[in-house]
Amino acid sequence: IQEDHVQVLTRDDGTTKNISLIDKTNIHRNKVQVIRQYAIDTGARSNRYDVTILVNGLPLVHIELKKRNVSIREAFNQIERYQNEGFQQDQHRLFEYAQIFVISNGFETKYYSNTVRHKHVEDQQTASRKTDSGGSAGKSFDFTSYWSDEQNNRINDLILFARTFLTRHTLANILTRYCIFTVGQDLLVMRPYQIAATEKIIKRVEIANNNPKILGTKEAGGYIWHTTGSGKTLTSFKTARRLAETGLV
Repeated sequence: IQEDHVQVLTRDDGTTKNISLIDKTNIHRNKVQVIRQYAIDTGARSNRYDVTILVNGLPLVHIELKKRNVSIREAFNQIERYQNEGFQQDQHRLFEYAQIFVISNGFETKYYSNTVRHKHVEDQQTASRKTDSGGSAGKSFDFTSYWSDEQNNRINDLILFARTFLTRHTLANILTRYCIFTVGQDLLVMRPYQIAATEKIIKRVEIANNNPKILGTKEAGGYIWHTTGSGKTLTSFKTARRLAETGLV
């Protein structure tokens, strides 16, 4: 999906055809559907997934919901259980395509990447092998993210989250432009302030390129303030890639 989204499909008659799993250039061309209560009965026990967003028929976003008096950590743990009992047990393994997970209890909502789910499994396996204290299972939960607006106001409410993060344009933008691999091939979904910073830089460069009067002046530049450990390198890398993709550099 992220790096090799055009695949060669071999049809029943032996002929081949190039299939684009997701359109990264014209994101509005991607077909988006929503399903709920999809049941998997092929594992150790039946699982019923709350809400799944399909992009071109592939389940790229999964949403796990809990009651308001239940911690969203329970939704996080349940997705990990699905990994063991459902995602890999399904004969077609379509849910292995999932890029982003959303967990919510209505008034607290977070999102994270598929890699974080795998890291959670590794955390548990590592913790079970330890006999001494130090290190705890599920530390990958710390890498789940809250969504926020451009002014960095946190959006906790599920309905408000759905009206922003889950809108067709924003979601397609995040899936195609703001998911990124680390050197260790871990998939990350950028945090909201990183996305906002990248968008601001690109917009400033576009304005400067379209206005020769300010090109090369102070008005054409600016700075982004990130604190230590907040992901400056990732923001810079993604900004450079986006500028290259749009032909601005």
